[in-house]
Amino acid sequence: MKIGLVISGGDVSGMNNFLFQVNRMMESEIVIFDGGINGLIENKFKDIPRRDLVDYSISSVPLISSGRKEDKCKKSDYEKIVKNIRHKKLDCLIMAGGDGSFQFLKALSGYGVNCYGVGMTIDNDITGNSYTIGFSTACEQVIGEVGKLRNTGRGLPGRIFMIELLGGYCGELTLQAALKSNADIALIPEAPWPIDVLAEKIKQKIEVQNSVIILCSEGYTKEYTPGFQGAIDTMIGKIEHKIGIRIRKTILGYGLRNGTPTGEEIIQGAILAEEVVRCINSGLTNKIIVINNNNKAIPIDLEDSGKRLVDEDSNLYKLAKVNNLI
Repeated sequence: MKIGLVISGGDVSGMNNFLFQVNRMMESEIVIFDGGINGLIENKFKDIPRRDLVDYSISSVPLISSGRKEDKCKKSDYEKIVKNIRHKKLDCLIMAGGDGSFQFLKALSGYGVNCYGVGMTIDNDITGNSYTIGFSTACEQVIGEVGKLRNTGRGLPGRIFMIELLGGYCGELTLQAALKSNADIALIPEAPWPIDVLAEKIKQKIEVQNSVIILCSEGYTKEYTPGFQGAIDTMIGKIEHKIGIRIRKTILGYGLRNGTPTGEEIIQGAILAEEVVRCINSGLTNKIIVINNNNKAIPIDLEDSGKRLVDEDSNLYKLAKVNNLI
């Protein structure tokens, strides 16, 4: 059996491990397409030897490059992709990415290609998923940054810090990163704070703490569009004069996409790979593999894929409420 594999959209840590796990479980030939959807169109394929898959499985140095296609695929693009896949005699194609990638797979499956999607986004905003590749490592990056700022706040008491994170329209990354790092406040699109209430909360906290650390999702403010950064500038402008204390800002941004994969990243990648392999061997086609709230990988139909927001009924959301993070 020959399997094609491509990643699309934002790059993340953890993909090397997923590649390694699929190869180890399948013992099949894997053909890598570099550059995302454009790589499929332009037939930018390569083989990766097993020794590289092993050596780089827990490395942050990518073995495969991602990419974005600026415009929608035309019929001629799909026809080129199908031709390239058939020329390589591939039995199926695995694509890791976000919702845009899965919309592409829906269309490609209509041309007779057996497709499988795996969530790969630090935003963790795929329908049905409680975990996507790259998410744990991104959270770990935030934990490290918060820890450094806490130390600064202890050395220079009275500081207020605001950190802007990626996440798009979904606040899952900011919510979970705030819980895991013991940040003080999380600004997520799903739970906006009244400005006066937020300002008062900050003032109360700085009276009893050395520092206050606020995590802000990039999509928190109304001016957000994909690629925009600077939500914290808007928020600082609204809050600073109300609290009378300067707010120090940090935009982590694209640094969140990389870092040494966490142990959770490795395990979750293995869980996803196992289910992809099971589906391929069972003849189940045109599926997205998601990890549900019970930490079990399950297949859902491509047609049922989509974006999601933070689940307000989830235990993590409720925990954030109890701790007054949101």
